[in-house]
Amino acid sequence: MLRLLIVDNEEIIVNHLFEVFRGMEHLGLDVYKAYSGEEAIEWLHRTRMDIVLTDIDMPNINGLQLMDEIFKQWPQCKIIFLTGHSEFSYIYKAIQHPDVSYILKLEDIDKVIQVVEETVLKIRKEIKTGDLIREAKEKIHMALELFQEGYLLSLLKGSSIVKASKDQFDQLSLPLNVEAPVILVVGKLDDITIEDNNYLQNVQQIYSVRQIIKRYLTTNLKCVIILDDHFRFTILIQPKEMASSKASNNYEHTLHYIKGMLESIQQSCQDKLEHSISFTVGSKPTTWTEISQQYTALHSLLNYRIGTENTILLVDNEVDQAEESEAKVNSPYDEEFEAEQTLLSLATPNIFTFLEQYLESGQKEKYFEELEQILQPLSAIHDKNNLVAQQAYCSLSMYLLSYMNRWGLRDKVIAKIGEIRLVNTINFYSWGDAAAYIKKLSLSVFELQKLEQKRRADNVISFIQNFIVNHLGEDLSLVRLSEQVYLNPSYLSRIFKQETKKNLTEFIDAARIQKAKELLVNENIKIHEIARQVGYESATSFTRFFKSSTGCSPQEYRDSHVMRVK
Repeated sequence: MLRLLIVDNEEIIVNHLFEVFRGMEHLGLDVYKAYSGEEAIEWLHRTRMDIVLTDIDMPNINGLQLMDEIFKQWPQCKIIFLTGHSEFSYIYKAIQHPDVSYILKLEDIDKVIQVVEETVLKIRKEIKTGDLIREAKEKIHMALELFQEGYLLSLLKGSSIVKASKDQFDQLSLPLNVEAPVILVVGKLDDITIEDNNYLQNVQQIYSVRQIIKRYLTTNLKCVIILDDHFRFTILIQPKEMASSKASNNYEHTLHYIKGMLESIQQSCQDKLEHSISFTVGSKPTTWTEISQQYTALHSLLNYRIGTENTILLVDNEVDQAEESEAKVNSPYDEEFEAEQTLLSLATPNIFTFLEQYLESGQKEKYFEELEQILQPLSAIHDKNNLVAQQAYCSLSMYLLSYMNRWGLRDKVIAKIGEIRLVNTINFYSWGDAAAYIKKLSLSVFELQKLEQKRRADNVISFIQNFIVNHLGEDLSLVRLSEQVYLNPSYLSRIFKQETKKNLTEFIDAARIQKAKELLVNENIKIHEIARQVGYESATSFTRFFKSSTGCSPQEYRDSHVMRVK
């Protein structure tokens, strides 16, 4: 909803225009009024204005001074000067700005309405034509690497709202083929951690290493190097030649080449920067839809150590082959071993972050899609002492407990499903039983969340309705109402319409009509006094409003009531 502010030191003009534009529902305007430049500036400090219709010749702060203040506060605002000054020299300064127009006061009201309508259409057209989008695109090109990193990190972390697509790759100028698999490398400096105190020096060292990696790998490979928030490198690599008949050979040759280059990078970092760096490499190219699983696995592999050697260069399948027989001996059920491996690859901090985000934002469907990925393999594990299952279950328990504590849901959850049986796994006969409980508890939390949101909305609506009824003779602008409940004006407007099926203006008008009818019954109260009590500056405006709403004038309504009483 666009906001229109009407400014003039002549109250009769302001009040008349206020009533005219407030009644023009097709424009979708939230209308405000000010009787001086000072009062107008107060409104500008309180909220955004989209259009200001103002006189030029006003005492203290004139229209041109007000214009400077408007553009300082809200540069996108459109100004329409309503002035009695026809001298070109006086308005010359104003019309130099593309967002300023003017109307002479001798013009009729239809001309004023026309110019405001044109201004509203201009604003909406600017939004549709994408001026803001073009500006954003210019800024994207200035910081392209940051946007590339953010997008690729979301893919690597398995975000369900980000997908690999050709359009996205083209927009971000990524030098990789979205239709071809990619080799993944994860690396970290062994002697630098995010907790180190000398942050700037660490960043400088990390970017020096990045330049070394770039120099060795980008000559003969297509690759992108990104950094995560733990000072770890992730390198996404494809061969430069993607001929389908030689694709397999290309990737096999590329993997050997990568291993050789990574050894050179390790040596160069040690010689030039005196830093040791470790790498883990995916033995097979991965598709973009499966990249997050390999990313998680390679991150875990970075913690793998053989002996006391710090600097490592490991390929994932070489470690898998070395440990496969031992793992199978420790897992008597093939099905359970498979479930455990699935759980290990899925139950990462990333998936719990997504679960928490979906829970916080009330995205129930996405939450349960992610949750089911963990609960299915968890249910397939039979051994109650399985450490992988215990870790996954405890992680689920902790973020659910954290959420319930933050929102004070403990007692409500207990009332709904009984005792909270989290953390202590002795409460369950099997992991399947535990998984079912997690699902049941999550459903209850979502239901309580919905009820709580409804309760808050009802409280806000009830407060606003009571405030309106008790302050009909005062300023009932959307901005003032929103200030009473500490909400954004647009958000309050949407919530009110969503919950009551009525616009705020409809409720205010209905309350004014109801109050006016109650006051009109009393013959001792003059109609112009009733007009002021229900928020109208003049009896004429009130009469017009009352007749439009009820079909009769205030006096006719009073006379008919007197006749019924007699």
